[in-house]
Amino acid sequence: MNVKKSSFFLICFAIILIFAAILYHHRTAAEPERPGRLLKIGQSRRRNEVVRAIEKALPAVVNISTEKVLDNENMDDSGDFSILQQLFDKFLRSQKSAAGYSLGSGCIIDPSGLIVTNAHVVDRAARIMITLNGGKNYGAEIIADDPVNDIALLKISDPPPNLPSIRCDNSGRLYLGETVIAVGNPFGLDSSITVGALSGTRRRFTYHGKVIFSDILQTDAIVYPGNSGGPLINIDGEMIGMNMSSYENAPGIGFAIPLSRIENLLAKWMLPERFGLCSLGIVPAWRKDELGQRMIVIGDILPGSPAARAGLRKGLRIIRFNGRKTPDLLALSRRLIRLRKNDAVTLETSGGTFHLTVAPLLSGDPLQTAKEKLALNLTPLTPALTRELGYPLDSGLLVADRMADTPPEIRRGDLLLKLGSDAIRNSNDLAARLKTLHYNDRVPAVFLTTVVYRGRSYLAKRNVTLTVR
Repeated sequence: MNVKKSSFFLICFAIILIFAAILYHHRTAAEPERPGRLLKIGQSRRRNEVVRAIEKALPAVVNISTEKVLDNENMDDSGDFSILQQLFDKFLRSQKSAAGYSLGSGCIIDPSGLIVTNAHVVDRAARIMITLNGGKNYGAEIIADDPVNDIALLKISDPPPNLPSIRCDNSGRLYLGETVIAVGNPFGLDSSITVGALSGTRRRFTYHGKVIFSDILQTDAIVYPGNSGGPLINIDGEMIGMNMSSYENAPGIGFAIPLSRIENLLAKWMLPERFGLCSLGIVPAWRKDELGQRMIVIGDILPGSPAARAGLRKGLRIIRFNGRKTPDLLALSRRLIRLRKNDAVTLETSGGTFHLTVAPLLSGDPLQTAKEKLALNLTPLTPALTRELGYPLDSGLLVADRMADTPPEIRRGDLLLKLGSDAIRNSNDLAARLKTLHYNDRVPAVFLTTVVYRGRSYLAKRNVTLTVR
């Protein structure tokens, strides 16, 4: 009897469930759709990690257009440009006209309007125009460039306040296969995005058997010509490199300059000596410790600077700058360019804590400055030296003796004729030219020298590239 009752109750319960399901289906089918709710669900699925990463980086990405003066006949077939031209012929193909236009990309690295891009994007530019992500246009100037590394630093003229700047990955960790995004301006199209994976981290490029680059990033995210100079970002929206090029016959193989090399070069340019007309005297740099961990160290000390007088030395690890830790090199560079004369700086290093005062840049004795900046020990040319050396000039500056860091091409007795495009006739000319030179600048110089051939002396010009210390 109990079994029959249990079966009866189960059958009734099943009938009730079926009836309830039919009623529910009929009711929900009769209800109108709620598009707002469906759209919200769709958006949450579409707005994935890639979209969020792009949203973080895009405001700091700019379009760069340049009006160029092209003079192919005067291009140096053995110079830095030709190396890049051999590597990336499609991207750096020579133009045949006397003037032309170029489109590229860049990213803002400081709210003051500093922009990093490829050197070839602004090479031989007569005029540079920056278009911000919102569409506003501004002029810009080149602060420094390095054609060998294909990196240039620009400054927006009269920038708006509080510009957004790119976030950088300061971990130094890169993962093969991780998602990367190339952001740029291909062919003048605003804000174009390509997504791919990181395929390699230490690709080597050689030129005539010589390794030019050994740290290039490789990705299958397409790098269009107009993407050059734009950031390569990770899934967190942080810059890990700068778009460089693709192989001409393999557009699915793209290359980027790693952030570590960009930051090391920017650290040589973003100094108070260049931006604040004052001197602290340290040049920071990335290095790796015994365990392979990255750390910020003093890469160089400027001669005659407050840092040099305080006894700071190269290789010391920088732990804190004015009481604050230095998590990444670019952040420290941003702080350095904001220093002004008489600012107090406390530098905590692995060699102790140093208290420095930022000093104004003084013109001083140009001959002494030439020793410190160019490793040139110069002395005025006298009538007696003119007769002894047989120079057809009665004024100028002579190399009195070689210094330890004097380029090997320069000899004692060589006469300095030009620095850059300026003729050097006396100390005043030298002083005026030295004021325009900054740390790590490369400046061409022309010397007059004597050459002995078959027992006879001849005069010859010698071209030398000097690196400012």
